[in-house]
Amino acid sequence: MTLLITLLVLCLPIVTLCYIGWCLISPWGTCRRCRPGGKNRTCRACSGTGMRSRIGWRLVTYVLRLHHDGTR
Repeated sequence: MTLLITLLVLCLPIVTLCYIGWCLISPWGTCRRCRPGGKNRTCRACSGTGMRSRIGWRLVTYVLRLHHDGTR
C-alpha cells in the first residue's frame, strides 16, 4: 500500500505537467460530437469547425486571464 501511494505521489505531478505541456503545444483537438472524419455544420460544440479547445487549454486560459485581470 505504501508503494502504491509513493508511486501516485511521484507520477501524478509528472503526468499533470506532461498534459499541461501537451495543451500548450497543441491546444486544439478534434471535436468528438461531430461525426468522425468530417465536419458537421450544425455542431454546437465546435460551431462546425471540427476542432475544439482542450480542457487543459481552457484551464490555462482561465488562469492567465484571472491573473491579468487581477494585476491591472
